[in-house]
Amino acid sequence: MSNDSVLECRGLSKVYREGPEDVEVIQNVSFTIGRSERIAIVGSSGSGKTTLLNLLAGLDTASGGEVKICGVSINDLNDREKSALRNRHLGFVYQFHHLLPEFTARENVAMPLLLRRDVSVLDAGSQAEHFLTLVGLESRMNHKPSELSGGERQRVAIARALVTEPDLVLLDEPTGNLDQHTAEMVQDLIMDLSQRIQTSFIVVTHDLVLATKMERIWRLQEGCLVEESDDAALER
Repeated sequence: MSNDSVLECRGLSKVYREGPEDVEVIQNVSFTIGRSERIAIVGSSGSGKTTLLNLLAGLDTASGGEVKICGVSINDLNDREKSALRNRHLGFVYQFHHLLPEFTARENVAMPLLLRRDVSVLDAGSQAEHFLTLVGLESRMNHKPSELSGGERQRVAIARALVTEPDLVLLDEPTGNLDQHTAEMVQDLIMDLSQRIQTSFIVVTHDLVLATKMERIWRLQEGCLVEESDDAALER
């Protein structure tokens, strides 16, 4: 694996048993993501995009193949070791923000650092404030999720994904639950941060405007990943 690669998968597959038949949702997928690369994965609902993200992160177990994160094969790790690897190298943003309702924006963003147990509460809070400022929420740090708009909550979720300064961020429909104006704000934020902090991004999305802002677009179809042009993506 190249030193400039943050993620590599080879021959990745996922098979589910449905009644008497096996259904192969992911079929022999292989690719490498380099540092600072921005990749969009598009495809119809039910095509397996979220399943693929979960396999890449080690949140689901593949039926075959291998995934390496920063050179470490997750196939060889137990659950505790996978969690530690994710905390060190990966960030996550979902369609629904999954913020903890009883904590403030600052506390939610600091949480991944506090889970490491080698970062002080003071340092974690300072880093959380830094990333909340980057996403334009310096005046909302002490607000709980119920006091924030949908777009603000999603920006908190993005700050939380970035606070550990991960090598790769996985985003699953990050604008899918937002109105057009807020979605555009989040799109611009993702682009700005990817350039500013040199993190790689894999974005699963139905938002073709967001997809065409990425460097490459891959379509997941019948379990296989196929690279396509911006024009081809917009025509679908």
